[in-house]
Amino acid sequence: MISIIMPVKNPGKYLIPCLDSIITQSYTNWELIMVNDGCTDGSDKILENYASCYSNIQHLFSKGEGIVAALQTGYLQSCGEYIHRMDADDVMPYDKLERMVGVMDDNCIVTGMVDYFSDDFDLGDGYQKYSAWINQLMVSGDLWKDIYKECPIPSSAWLIHRTHFERIGGFLSSRLPEDYDLAFRMYKSGILVKSIPQVIHHWRDSNLRTSRINPTYFPVNYMDLKVHHFLSIDRNDTKPLLVWGAGKKGKKVAKALIKKKIKFNWITDNPIKYGVNIFDIIIQPRSSILLTPYQLILAISSPTDQEEISRVLDDTSLVSNKDYFWFC
Repeated sequence: MISIIMPVKNPGKYLIPCLDSIITQSYTNWELIMVNDGCTDGSDKILENYASCYSNIQHLFSKGEGIVAALQTGYLQSCGEYIHRMDADDVMPYDKLERMVGVMDDNCIVTGMVDYFSDDFDLGDGYQKYSAWINQLMVSGDLWKDIYKECPIPSSAWLIHRTHFERIGGFLSSRLPEDYDLAFRMYKSGILVKSIPQVIHHWRDSNLRTSRINPTYFPVNYMDLKVHHFLSIDRNDTKPLLVWGAGKKGKKVAKALIKKKIKFNWITDNPIKYGVNIFDIIIQPRSSILLTPYQLILAISSPTDQEEISRVLDDTSLVSNKDYFWFC
């Protein structure tokens, strides 16, 4: 059985389409645990109605302490062999669970492509690029290769066996954003990922979307999370650390490293910044540094510059995701 854990906090008009997409799934061996995290928009009545109509749906209450506490409240009441998360404003394709179970085994995580949509406004370029990037990963099957760029596993598009979920700490994220933290813990565990190269989730954007209104999901928190997990999972302390890029992204990386009291050198290809002191670190020209002794964090956002740097790295003995890591 699949346990679907769904935190609910004021989803408004999107809640009923979400619930209807779950109860009409072609795969029927599931339970839905809806956790009311302090709804004030009337959603509590809808939750209670669905719970009273379906024996495999529970309506629980959390203390309004946020999404991690709500997820954990639901998980503790679940009994399924497999665990899945659903957001209360998204929509499942009718065969989502069937597709995921169809490729699942007990030693993997299953995920798949997403359809990013909005009923309220035209989608922004950034979110469209993000969903296109995720879907490209699903086709390639190499989800971890760019994990330090963005979260490669959508928050409501994964399925995992309970045993593995508990082994990696489940919903007990000590760091936010919680979905990205969970993806890093999946990555660290080394568990196999099976990706479905078809759309298995309709991912809604709206003005109510948590990532738009909650400071937890602002970019500065993403960088702190990336640096934390890089130091925990992939940092090779036998090599000095080198940050490449002194623009906005490079400065965010530098701030996060300085906060952790991590020493590093800093290079740029921008002549205007040669010799400039930023955060008490002198920015050096890339041409003055031999790259191979270092472990590199690449913080360059320009696609053209990224292509050029990739060509430079291809001419070295450095290995991606071992010796160098793209952070944007």
